[in-house]
Amino acid sequence: MTKFLINFTKFLIPFVILLIALELYVVYFPSTFNKKANYLQRHKDDIEVLVLGSSHNQNAINPEWMQLNCLNLANASQDIQLDEALFFRYATQLKKLKLVIFELDYFSLEEKNDATNFRLPWYKRFFDIEPYPISLLHKISIYSSQPSFFNKLLIDAANPRKTTYKLNQYGFITNDFPGVMEDLNYDTAKLLESAGERLHQKHTDTSLYNLNFNKTKLNTMLNYCVEKNIKILILSSPMYSTYVHNELAEKKERKQFYTDSLQKANTAFKYYNYETDGRFKVNDFKNDDHLNSAGAEKYSKIVDSLVKTALSSR
Repeated sequence: MTKFLINFTKFLIPFVILLIALELYVVYFPSTFNKKANYLQRHKDDIEVLVLGSSHNQNAINPEWMQLNCLNLANASQDIQLDEALFFRYATQLKKLKLVIFELDYFSLEEKNDATNFRLPWYKRFFDIEPYPISLLHKISIYSSQPSFFNKLLIDAANPRKTTYKLNQYGFITNDFPGVMEDLNYDTAKLLESAGERLHQKHTDTSLYNLNFNKTKLNTMLNYCVEKNIKILILSSPMYSTYVHNELAEKKERKQFYTDSLQKANTAFKYYNYETDGRFKVNDFKNDDHLNSAGAEKYSKIVDSLVKTALSSR
């Protein structure tokens, strides 16, 4: 029996080492999450502009092109509930915070993550927030939260044909071009022809419950900013025409009603909609609803101008 246990332990050791190596790679290899978390911890005393939102803002606003010290905490599939958790976890620690940029895109108000979202353990590990209870296993191991996702990352990293993404000090990807636009050589006719198949289920869910839930969360953050004399920008980021044409009228109307009511309630709530801004062409996008790095430079400079105007007004 003892010999069996010794042999079994020897058999397990390589797998344990492999799992530890995978975990260390996931946690410490430069990613948007750990780069942003590290920048936040190093620059708490200097950050003047905070960006929240989903992958739309994550891909669209590069702090490198902002004149003030900017932290972009937007991340893929980050909903308003996560925005609020991040905001109230760190707002009081950002002593120089002057302005917050909120994302309010077409889908924002009617989508909400549940406890099964595989990125939730990452928020616990890197930002110490826990909107839903995280299992002990997922607290210990980020890799365990979604092995298939990380396995694909590892396979892609080992493939010389795959793009090696470059992140700046803010955790922003500076060479983010691969996507359907590049795949189809920015051919507008082909993009239009294939849009129906590509977008027929894109952000089509509707939910009045989520709408009211998210409005309450967002209103809480907005009111806090007003109380603390922190300026507010509420933005809808640029979208390619195929995405805009796929939007549901009822969702657009509900969002429009909300933004109108905000601006009527308080002049501090500045809302700007860049969804159909003519300055953004097909070459500025990586896919139907995300800017590429060149488009992000263009948009970031526009947003920087908005920030300057907002902070100069009384």
